[in-house]
Amino acid sequence: MEFDKEKYKIWKLPHPMLIHWVVNPRLAFNELILGQRIPKITLIDKTSDAPLMERQYIPCPHCNTIHNGLLWAKRGAYKNWFGFMCPTCENVIPCLWNFTSLVLLAITFPIWGWFRKPLKTKWLKFKKAELLNSPEAELPTAKQTPWLKMGLIYGALMFCFTAAPKIVSGELTSTGIAVQVGIWLFAGLAFGGVMKLVLGRSKVQ
Repeated sequence: MEFDKEKYKIWKLPHPMLIHWVVNPRLAFNELILGQRIPKITLIDKTSDAPLMERQYIPCPHCNTIHNGLLWAKRGAYKNWFGFMCPTCENVIPCLWNFTSLVLLAITFPIWGWFRKPLKTKWLKFKKAELLNSPEAELPTAKQTPWLKMGLIYGALMFCFTAAPKIVSGELTSTGIAVQVGIWLFAGLAFGGVMKLVLGRSKVQ
């Protein structure tokens, strides 16, 4: 699939943001539990002065349709375990995999492998209904995105994922729990701030 390089900047591996998604082991939680995914190819509109989040487009390699990336923002950013479903041809747009996710999936394949096909069929029906209820006119903008809430949710989930097991097993004292709360509160706020800075900026660097 060819793209107009005068209009679009093409993000694909080895772009630094995509490398970070692939190699950061903590992002396996986002992929496997939350269903957050990153497409293999993202197009950035170089002719617009809108924030970066609003200039992202996702091409479908099956029907060659170029979709507004905001279709997979906010509510649509989650439950994309099998990839992004193209609302035009209903095929799956390929996404990247985090290395840690792949290792975990390989180890647990004897458990979930038997149910993959029926789960994917059910997922496709769910995503089709979800996309039909997300008309482009109502898509979120960078200013409407609750960056603070996004960061706090991320911090809370990571606290539950990393610290909660140690609390249950008695490995953390009350001081240790307080430290973990502080660490993940700061990390969540930093995450939300970075996302606002990166996706809310008006020019591609």
